[in-house]
This record gives sequence, structure tokens and C-alpha cells, in this order.
Amino acid sequence: MATALEYQLELLKTEIETVNGSIRQMDDITKSVKEWTVGIWAASVGGALITPRFTAYAALTSVVPLLFWFVDAWYRRIQRKFIWRSITISKFLNGPNLSASFERGSLIGITLLDPKNRTGTGDGYEAFIHWRRIMRFRSLSIFYGGMCAISVAVGLLGTCGLL
Repeated sequence: MATALEYQLELLKTEIETVNGSIRQMDDITKSVKEWTVGIWAASVGGALITPRFTAYAALTSVVPLLFWFVDAWYRRIQRKFIWRSITISKFLNGPNLSASFERGSLIGITLLDPKNRTGTGDGYEAFIHWRRIMRFRSLSIFYGGMCAISVAVGLLGTCGLL
């Protein structure tokens, strides 16, 4: 018969696998969001450029990447909750509470089955998952901001009659 600690450690191991799987799933979702962004944005810019009366409105196509930027940031926010949980588990496994747990016979200082880290926020948690901070990630701001800038530039060039 397994001890309570052995059972809890097995649950913690399962939770680590769940957290890692969730992080990968969020990566797949954000990849899909980017693919949809490029497709819809390219079609809207192309449509504005093909039709001469809409060329002046090409700058409005910057709304497309802007909206998807928010969607991508939201999914990354969820992903960062899982990442925070991974950090929490790592701190537990590498800290003094693990030894104390073996002495006591049950886990100390960590809640089980909390893959999205709903109970153990800790210092810096809110800043870590804040959507504005996530939107400023270089990989996101260059990708989405670049598309917005291209849309505005195309719109300005179209308004000036240079396209």
C-alpha cells in the first residue's frame, strides 16, 4: 500500500505532465491565431489594393492584426498561468519543503491538482500574467505591430495616390 506522500508525489508528477501538455496546447493555439491573422490580413490588404476606390481605406486593415494581437495575448496569458504553476512546482521540488514533506509524510507548501495555478499566486504573479506585458513581448509586438504599420503605410500611400 502506498503512503500518502507517494500518492501525492505521483499526483504531482501527473500534474507536471498536464501543465506541460497545456503549455504545448497554448503554443499550438497561438500558432493558429498567427496563421489566421496573416491570411485574413493579407486578403483584406489585397482586397483594398485591387479595388481602386478602397485603396484609401487600406489603413483600416490594421484593425485585423490589432484584434488578433489581443486574442493571441489572451491565450498567452492563459499559458503563462500554466508556466507559473510549473515554476511553483520547480521551486517546491528544489526547496526546503520537499525535505520537510518527507519528514512529515505528506506534501507541505504546495496545493495539488491546480494546473492553472488558481490558488497559489505568490509575489509577481499578476505582473507575470498581465495582458499588457504580454502584448509587449518582442515576438508579438514586432509581428502584429509590423502588420499594423504596413497597413497604415499602404493606406497613406494609397491616399496620396502613390499606389
